[in-house]
Amino acid sequence: MVDLRDLIGVKFVSGGRDVGTGLDCWGLAMEIYRRYGMELPNFVVDSFAFQIINQMAWEEIQSRKWEQVEEPRNGGAPLVVLMRIHPKYVNHVGVYIGNGRIMHTRKDIGVIISGCSQLRQNIEGFYRLCSQ
Repeated sequence: MVDLRDLIGVKFVSGGRDVGTGLDCWGLAMEIYRRYGMELPNFVVDSFAFQIINQMAWEEIQSRKWEQVEEPRNGGAPLVVLMRIHPKYVNHVGVYIGNGRIMHTRKDIGVIISGCSQLRQNIEGFYRLCSQ
């Protein structure tokens, strides 16, 4: 089991890719996957402007590199969770870390863990990175 406890409370920084200085939602996903021994490509997710995940990221997620899966019941971490904080756009990412929990960032709090049930109305889908 990978220990993620040290990530809780890491401050939110737009474009953040470093645990020491702060993470945005995709930076957090990159860090979690790194700890699981997997590398994710670097994309900009502009949550402030409420824009859709940039086109290259969306195309990658829709490509065969990612597989949409049903909401997990137990275990199965990590899975990228795409969310709509703005009703028109997928503009937030979290990581399913098991047992009905999603780790994600919030501008005002930093890195937190929320239950899937708390975020249900925002979840667009759960995605697994396919084997290369």
